[in-house]
Amino acid sequence: LLVGAPRAEALPLQRANRTGGLYSCDITARGPCTRIEFDNDADPTSESKEDQWMGVTVQSQGPGGKVVTCAHRYEKRQHVNTKQESRDIFGRCYVLSQNLRIEDDMDGGDWSFCDGRLRGHEKFGSCQQGVAATFTKDFHYIVFGAPGTYNWKGLLFLTSVSYTDPDQFVYKTRPPREQPDTFPDVMMNSYLGFSLDSGKGIVSKDEITFVSGAPRANHSGAVVLLKRDMKSAHLLPEHIFDGEGLASSFGYDVAVVDLNKDGWQDIVIGAPQYFDRDGEVGGAVYVYMNQQGRWNNVKPIRLNGTKDSMFGIAVKNIGDINQDGYPDIAVGAPYDDLGKVFIYHGSANGINTKPTQVLKGISPYFGYSIAGNMDLDRNSYPDVAVGSLSDSVTIFRSRPVINIQKTITVTPNRIDLRQKTACGAPSGICLQVKSCFEYTANPAGYNPSISIVGTLEAEKERRKSGLSSRVQFRNQGSEPKYTQELTLKRQKQKVCMEETLWLQDNIRDKLRPIPITASVEIQEPSSRRRVNSLPEVLPILNSDEPKTAHIDVHFLKEGCGDDNVCNSNLELEYKFCTREGNQDKFSYLPIQKGVPELVLKDQKDIALEITVTNSPSNPRNPTKDGDDAHEAKLIATFPDTLTYSAYRELRAFPEKQLSCVANQNGSQADCELGNPFKRNSNVTFYLVLSTTEVTFDTPDLDINLKLETTSNQDNLAPITAKAKVVIELLLSVSGVAKPSQVYFGGTVVGEQAMKSEDEVGSLIEYEFRVINLGKPLTNLGTATLNIQWPKEISNGKWLLYLVKVESKGLEKVTCEPQKEINFLNLTESHNSRKKREITEKQIDDNRKFSLFAERKYQTLNCSVNVNCVNIRCPLRGLDSKASLILRSRLWNSTFLEEYSKLNYLDILMRAFIDVTAAAENIRLPNAGTQVRVTVFPSKTVAQYSGVPWWIILVAILAGILMLALLVFILWKCGFFKRSRYDDSVPRYHAVRIRKEEREIKDEKYIDNLDKKQWITKWNENESYS
Repeated sequence: LLVGAPRAEALPLQRANRTGGLYSCDITARGPCTRIEFDNDADPTSESKEDQWMGVTVQSQGPGGKVVTCAHRYEKRQHVNTKQESRDIFGRCYVLSQNLRIEDDMDGGDWSFCDGRLRGHEKFGSCQQGVAATFTKDFHYIVFGAPGTYNWKGLLFLTSVSYTDPDQFVYKTRPPREQPDTFPDVMMNSYLGFSLDSGKGIVSKDEITFVSGAPRANHSGAVVLLKRDMKSAHLLPEHIFDGEGLASSFGYDVAVVDLNKDGWQDIVIGAPQYFDRDGEVGGAVYVYMNQQGRWNNVKPIRLNGTKDSMFGIAVKNIGDINQDGYPDIAVGAPYDDLGKVFIYHGSANGINTKPTQVLKGISPYFGYSIAGNMDLDRNSYPDVAVGSLSDSVTIFRSRPVINIQKTITVTPNRIDLRQKTACGAPSGICLQVKSCFEYTANPAGYNPSISIVGTLEAEKERRKSGLSSRVQFRNQGSEPKYTQELTLKRQKQKVCMEETLWLQDNIRDKLRPIPITASVEIQEPSSRRRVNSLPEVLPILNSDEPKTAHIDVHFLKEGCGDDNVCNSNLELEYKFCTREGNQDKFSYLPIQKGVPELVLKDQKDIALEITVTNSPSNPRNPTKDGDDAHEAKLIATFPDTLTYSAYRELRAFPEKQLSCVANQNGSQADCELGNPFKRNSNVTFYLVLSTTEVTFDTPDLDINLKLETTSNQDNLAPITAKAKVVIELLLSVSGVAKPSQVYFGGTVVGEQAMKSEDEVGSLIEYEFRVINLGKPLTNLGTATLNIQWPKEISNGKWLLYLVKVESKGLEKVTCEPQKEINFLNLTESHNSRKKREITEKQIDDNRKFSLFAERKYQTLNCSVNVNCVNIRCPLRGLDSKASLILRSRLWNSTFLEEYSKLNYLDILMRAFIDVTAAAENIRLPNAGTQVRVTVFPSKTVAQYSGVPWWIILVAILAGILMLALLVFILWKCGFFKRSRYDDSVPRYHAVRIRKEEREIKDEKYIDNLDKKQWITKWNENESYS
């Protein structure tokens, strides 16, 4: 392993303190790395190697090839120790042979292309050759980057590494003055040549394309694809990738790698200083997937690092570390904690955006540099070396990846509950479970003996959910799990394990199969043998392969037809209902435009009527479906505005087995329909739902209904029961005028002469009562009482003058427009007694009153003959009831001038409530009223006239005629016939009683007998015959 150490101490003859150097590390030895001695001289009169950073770049052609290392801060000096002394940071590189020595003429430190050229930073004076250097993969060329050339625009040099190569040109990118407008290129201060890579299959399958980063181009960075031009010996740009983030250092490092193995090389670009203020992103890597050499419309895949991590400061093609056939990449993030390296695998679809492994450092700035794509321990898997800003390098040896094939068989493959045996199981039913394992790996000659632990496990997910298992392994207690240690001696050699599985007694779930899984883990040995003086690296299971093998053991089912497969046909219908009070009486909601409409007044509950059936879909083919639906249930999920309250079962056939249970907050109800819900069964029930959370902002109700069964049925898609919510406000308004009859009279008084409200006219107080019988209006936008106030008649004269507005049961009311209230600023009167200031002295003696004159009247209405003003009074703080009182005056002068000839007038005033809210589902029906006030002229203003003579004559004649008719009728009834006395007085007969025969009582004669009314005279001696 070759490691550059740019801050290493100087060699004895370098005449400097720190120069940097190159080290060789034998990973099989336990000692420290060995410094490679070269560049051990210095001429202080022409050069300086102090802080030249030798080893800032190290590249190798591989085993048997050459090595290049550079010192980009190497200085050339002139006129040392004089006033004209000058220093130029040219930089230079050393090429060493495979034995790490200078062997031929191409080796040595003469690789300094800027030396001897025009000085100054405008030309080559700050060249800094060697910031990046690389060999082409075909062993022909070496490329150097000099990012300080031409005002730090940057320059690339390309030449052959062998005298025997026919192409001995030195290619370089064009200087700024030679760039025509037809060629795209980067500008000054771009740092072109800061990073380098190359390969065939980037733009052309046959031609090499050179990839160079320019991390300061356009203030964000760029990467340029270049090709050789044999005629001009120039490297010409073919395509430029531009960075997307300001100062992101896009192009700080680049890597060429065929991630999807399609024969075209993809490009990976690091942007370590990319940031995203909205997210915690610090550094990014862009992966451009090659579209057969076309790059114009390629959109990169961006991999993000954590905040301030410098993710992407190093990106490297590390080869196929898991031997899956697709190369992989590594990305360094030296400021993520102590530093991390992220491993990303390639695949047939390109890059896997989730890192398969994260390597963590133990020294600061781990991941600052990365090397890979070389098998250091010779186990056929490439290894990775990670450098940090310290005196150590960490090597990660790749573990061989093996694929273990797992198979599992169960005998018998179906469970028949009717066939029981004496196998020792509580239920009398046993299953023989057998699982076999074998492994494969790359390369084919890799055949170590691997110890594994096989595991058989039944109903793992069922037990995770808290349910008891229906089976157990023999001699393993209640836990259905069995493990056994096995040894796989070589590739494709099968090893098996077997155990008996017992079925528990009295199981309820007889439809869902019993899942059994087989899994395997590699067991670490107690001691490891050494290979090539290195500890043996244990293989690892392929993470892309399934970890388990799975098999389901089914029950032989009843009610499922001859094929033993239950094909149910569950169907669902629903209807929204309202619930009448607390009684279980439900009525369907009305349908508007095909959607049920819930008019929400004061009801607390609604209900959803659900009918579930399980019948054949085609009566002509009843065996197709309609089999028993095992573990049939309905899951109802409610919105936040509804809460489950209860369920009511209406009817069921052939038996009632419904049961509904809700979760803790009532947002979901699970209704067990039956186990099984048999063929031709049906059930109808109600889900009672509370509407207490339904607000004015609830436009509709969506209830998700989902039928489930363990039987086979593919059409069980969720159904959304929808209903529109209409909030009906139970607001009403009524009005009354006090008094309802008023008078006008007196004299006309001008508007300017009025000082107090008493001078205007009669007092009228309108009282409007608002009653709310429904939901409170606290969540409502605004409820407003609108009063159509009859302010003036059509010619602009005053009609009613509004003095004051008061309220009861509301917050302070401010009606608009405010200027219409006491428009003339008249003094208010605190005496509410109605005054009539009309004197009898004003009676016109010439006028005569007539009862039979035609009575004239008129109705004053806003929509016809009155100009009205809309008075808007917000009803803030309205609870259940409130009142608004409008104190007003009848404008006496207008009635004297305009309506004195009328017998009376009616003034109509309308008031209604409206609601202003963001919700469109609020309805306010019949929230209006009309108030009538009758206005009479006083006697002094009334019009009088004499009665015409013909009316008097007709009246006399009519009276005589009626009298004659009455007399005739009475005469016919015998009213005028005189009656006799005998006909009207009753007749009586008397007899004489002798004196001695008269009644003696207590020997006394009763003298004071009462006289009878029909005898006028009583004599003792009078005789009657």
